[in-house]
Amino acid sequence: MKKPGDLKSTGKWSEEEREITGPEETGREKLPLYSRLMRYFGLDDGKKHREETPNADDHKNKGHHENHPDKEDETTLAEKITSQTKEVREIIDHVINPEERTLKNYLSVNFWKKKREEYKKIKEKEAEDFNVHRMLSEGATPTIEYYILTTLSAIIATAGLIQGSTAVIIGAMIVAPLMTPILAFSLGVIWGDLNLIRNSTVSILRGTVLAVLISAGIAFFTPISGYSAEILARTRPDLFDVIIAIASGTVGAYGNANRKVSNTLVGIAIAVALMPPLCTIGIGVGTLNLDITLGAMTLFLINLISISLSSAVIFWIMRIHPVFADVEMVKKRAIRQIIVSVVILTAITIPVSYFMWERYSDEKIKSRTNAYVEKELSNTTVYNMEIKKDDEGSVLYLTLKGGTLPKKYQIEDLKKTILGKHHKLSDIKIEFIITVNL
Repeated sequence: MKKPGDLKSTGKWSEEEREITGPEETGREKLPLYSRLMRYFGLDDGKKHREETPNADDHKNKGHHENHPDKEDETTLAEKITSQTKEVREIIDHVINPEERTLKNYLSVNFWKKKREEYKKIKEKEAEDFNVHRMLSEGATPTIEYYILTTLSAIIATAGLIQGSTAVIIGAMIVAPLMTPILAFSLGVIWGDLNLIRNSTVSILRGTVLAVLISAGIAFFTPISGYSAEILARTRPDLFDVIIAIASGTVGAYGNANRKVSNTLVGIAIAVALMPPLCTIGIGVGTLNLDITLGAMTLFLINLISISLSSAVIFWIMRIHPVFADVEMVKKRAIRQIIVSVVILTAITIPVSYFMWERYSDEKIKSRTNAYVEKELSNTTVYNMEIKKDDEGSVLYLTLKGGTLPKKYQIEDLKKTILGKHHKLSDIKIEFIITVNL
């Protein structure tokens, strides 16, 4: 009887040899190198391993072995020898450093014992990484449960945004399932898993379109007298939203990679950045308001790119990838995603930063104007302030009210003081409302 290790050299397969190695080994010899590598690293486009879904030949051989205990014992022994041989080869290739490959070490029992312990730790890490890959792959698959949760979350979030209810919006955050596909996309890039990238992308696109359509339909058929503060807050993104999204992606990736962190806590922490702005886009579409739509869309893109960026960094740092994978290839894929994400995020945040500074400058003008009126103009209060742009620059439209009309020099001092402190203002237009006690 030939040993399993001699099978490759003979180039022929007898019936006895097939029984020893089993159909999986014979099939593996016929596969191209790429397919064998993809299957070994679990990157076989989502196909289940043969041991998980035994084929007809497996059942046939199983029945054959049941009728022939001696041959079953021979097959079991051969499998053990093959497994141990593979383990030794992997220890030599991946655990023993080149400078340690000496005859003295090879003859040392303690040396092999130490290296085998290191190998066990590596295999445990590999099992944990594959578990993360499996969980995110399942979560990224567009199933009926995914669509149900997305629908319910969109309904709850839209209702909460229209009502201006923070508590209802938080409820939608807990239900929202959109975070998992984003994390799965980043993991797919790190692993080089095209199937996972494809599934997660499809889930993100379908979930996004579904949420926008649902919220747009609700907003279109619901009479809305005005936009609540919760809606308006998601149409003016700033740099703090970038920080929140990056932190959310970090928590999400770390929570999935480290099983000691509660998934419930992770879900609550990360969902805040996704469904509410997405439903705000739908509300803008349903009410035909372009400003609301574009503002919320900018916020959603910031969140999407930031979460993808931070999760890719975390997965790369924590080495969530096949332990025997090419480290340089993993590094290249991670750096490429990080560079692309940074470029896109920078292109978005530059105008966001500009508008953020504009809003800060406007609020500063309003605050100083209000303080000046309260201090210098007795019995006069600010009724309304608004800054608008024209061809010459920004103009402050100020509406005051009071029982007596201020003196002309007081109005001139007000204009001179405010214009002197804020050079972006080209002019100040003042209206006065006289109030009478009846």
